[in-house]
Amino acid sequence: MTVHHALRIPEHAKLRADAMSTVKKDLGALVRPDEVFTRACEIVQQADLEIAAHVEERNQAALSLFYYDGVRGLAKVMGILPNAYREMRAVALHGTREAGLLTENDERMSPEDRRAAAEKAGVLFVEDAHSTLPELSATVSVANARRKAAMPFLQDAALALTEEPYSWSTQQIAELGGVTPKYVRDVKNRAAKRRRG
Repeated sequence: MTVHHALRIPEHAKLRADAMSTVKKDLGALVRPDEVFTRACEIVQQADLEIAAHVEERNQAALSLFYYDGVRGLAKVMGILPNAYREMRAVALHGTREAGLLTENDERMSPEDRRAAAEKAGVLFVEDAHSTLPELSATVSVANARRKAAMPFLQDAALALTEEPYSWSTQQIAELGGVTPKYVRDVKNRAAKRRRG
């Protein structure tokens, strides 16, 4: 028998839209490119920390619910596409995203076989996964949205700082944002590419 938890599905679209709107408003209110770059770097770095802190725990909770409790439809709870969710499961069981295409579909396994495969692969059973997954998923969604919204501002500000009247070096810009010169070159080049269309 499959156990189904009453999992709350976060309103990912609204959470993302609100987060992006807040970041755009915050960064759009700044005038000087050095201020925009500094603040955008802070937003991206904070988002990266939040993602790093929560994405693995989110994934473990989802894998536990799927393999040990047989809960379906978790991509919606996580706010990710079904293919990304399938790839995540393939990596957990086989160590590669492509493995899912070569092996038996884990959705067609019996509950016993699914549990045995998870145990063999070292997938952890998470006791309170049904209560933690929605909150972790919402946190990761918001952090990804904040990062996505800040990146164009960060890129454009880096490019502007290298041009007249600023003419800053990549080293100066890197020090300003607490990043590497390579990072500055990469984001500046993305902005230049976007500008060229």
